[in-house]
Amino acid sequence: MQFSWDINLSTIFMIGGTALALIRFWIQAEQKAVQADKRATAAEEKADKAHEKIAILQASVNAYQVTQAERLVSREVLREVEGRLAGSIEKLGDRLDSLLREVIQHRGE
Repeated sequence: MQFSWDINLSTIFMIGGTALALIRFWIQAEQKAVQADKRATAAEEKADKAHEKIAILQASVNAYQVTQAERLVSREVLREVEGRLAGSIEKLGDRLDSLLREVIQHRGE
């Protein structure tokens, strides 16, 4: 077999077919890259929106926790005041009872 540099019709078709296949591959790869870029941009936008929603929800949860803590503190303070008030009323009742006893004893004498 002898090598020759002659270009015939089949050689032109092979070179042309290979070139067309490479061009087609290049175009498809570029289209896929563009589509992937669009999807990535859309995903970034969705992620940004999700982060905004998360920040809003975190602020809402924090506000709720603060409100609940304030209510709990208010209830504890209210219970404490109620206890002191009940104790004072009982002492006042005891004093009135002792005053009545003294008045009754003085009248009885």
